[in-house]
Amino acid sequence: MNKIRSLWSEPFSRKAILFFGFIILVLIASLFFQKNKMNEQMELKIQFIEQKNMLRDELDDLIDEHDELLDEYGDLNNHLHDKDSIIQNKIAEIRNLIRTENNLNEARKKIGILKDIAKKYLSNIDSLLIMNENLTIEKDSVIKENKNINWKNYKLSKQNKKLAEKVSKGSVLEVLDIDVEALRYRGTGKEVTTRFAKKVQKVRVCFTIGTNQISNSEEKLVFMQLIDSQGKLVRGKENLEVIVSDSIIHYTTSSGFNYENLEMSYCFEWERVHQLESGVYLINLIIEGRFSAQQYLKLK
Repeated sequence: MNKIRSLWSEPFSRKAILFFGFIILVLIASLFFQKNKMNEQMELKIQFIEQKNMLRDELDDLIDEHDELLDEYGDLNNHLHDKDSIIQNKIAEIRNLIRTENNLNEARKKIGILKDIAKKYLSNIDSLLIMNENLTIEKDSVIKENKNINWKNYKLSKQNKKLAEKVSKGSVLEVLDIDVEALRYRGTGKEVTTRFAKKVQKVRVCFTIGTNQISNSEEKLVFMQLIDSQGKLVRGKENLEVIVSDSIIHYTTSSGFNYENLEMSYCFEWERVHQLESGVYLINLIIEGRFSAQQYLKLK
């Protein structure tokens, strides 16, 4: 009797094992399929976001180019104002397609149309003879501005010479190079340079310090003065002061850098509090109680 039961149960167990094994394989295959499908959906979503950001950047470039033309030639005649109104309407439509409707194909078509309109806008500007008069006025303004800059350079040069005589020459840190740029943020968060004062959100200053084995190896402080075209200091949220040659000097911002007696480069940034005005700005750097470097920044 036991032999009969054993013979009957053995194939049944084998069938059960095969059945459950089949179920497990089906589940594994299903999970693998779902994982692949999720990966494909994720890749499509990433591609969509990348294309969306590319269209935003392309639209931002067109807006920047148009703003530059409008800033330089926008007062020429009424015909240009009519063109500008059409361009602004197209920009609003494209932004709505990208941000709200997510219709990238239609946005891409309208960007192409906007480029054609921008080309016609530029050709209309080139055909206006009154532009010669504006260029003449601009030239006279630049000549006057250069005279003011030269006078400021002369006064600053004399001041720097007096300060240098009071500081030990052996330990003075020498600034080999200085670079200043105005920055703004695009709608996508991308950081780009700008020439327009009203768009400036922060100023970045980069400079190079030369090798000096005599100077102390320690954290140094650099103080920056940002002076507008009227000769007034641009202040931040606080009224900041530093002593230079027994005199109290006001400054815009400061930053610390670690100096180890070797040539090094360092950058720091200042975020503006109030909107800047157009003109030529003077940037002074003060290190270890002396005016170490200066640079100019022209904003429209």
